[in-house]
Amino acid sequence: MFRKFAVGLALGALATSPFLANAIAAQREAPGSITLYSAENLGGAPVRIARDVENLQEIPAAEGFDGTANDYAFSLRTEGQWQVCMDAGYRTGCMIVDGEVASLGDNGGSISSLRYLGPSRRLAAAAPQSPAGTAGAAKGKKGKRSAAATPADDWQPMYNVDLFGSDYREINYTAAGNDWRSCKAACDGEAQCVAWTYVAPGRSEYGQCYLKDSVPEPSNSDCCISGIKGAPSSGGARGDDAIARSFRRLGETAGRAAEDEANAAVERKVRGMLGKILD
Repeated sequence: MFRKFAVGLALGALATSPFLANAIAAQREAPGSITLYSAENLGGAPVRIARDVENLQEIPAAEGFDGTANDYAFSLRTEGQWQVCMDAGYRTGCMIVDGEVASLGDNGGSISSLRYLGPSRRLAAAAPQSPAGTAGAAKGKKGKRSAAATPADDWQPMYNVDLFGSDYREINYTAAGNDWRSCKAACDGEAQCVAWTYVAPGRSEYGQCYLKDSVPEPSNSDCCISGIKGAPSSGGARGDDAIARSFRRLGETAGRAAEDEANAAVERKVRGMLGKILD
């Protein structure tokens, strides 16, 4: 009985729990790097960056009109996938880059924030992709999985699921190349965000991202992909199955945490009472 109460209490506090609202630090070290060049075709003075930067004005550059890396790049090269945005705070004109970009075109001289998203997808391009977005394992003559085949993505969101409501910020993508990973990265980078929903292109040309300050009730929707900060992977499930996996496991984790905290509080109170009696 107590455990059911604890689980209910924990789920009711999802939106405000520090455990679930734990954000990825904006200044985190990235396993990859991005190098910005002040001219096209990887020309000019390079500026190499290996961490998320919310405002490139904090990064010095040998060239550039203000001596910083803000509005500096006309070409770039990355190790891994990076999101680059035209305004500070990852807000406008965001796109994903993976590899070498000899010319940023109209976006040249406009990048103001950037962050690491994960390993290069180009390296796994030769492996067949499953519907869940993970690399299929190669099989030998006897049907055994090859040891060299590894998943392209370990964590999976809730596919075909909408978390409607509780939006505090909307991102309208203005260029191709953004997907649910861009939306998740935006949520991970903001302490206020506890959940997100990515709306695939259709209603808008390049897709949209909705950042949420509480966790709304989930529903099935073919247009959307959603995630909750701190939630376990859905394992590539879709619709009701994805909801059941993510919310059930999240509830179990939160329920155990709430129950442990409640038991600890009771134990502290009992010890305090015994201390008074013994004194």
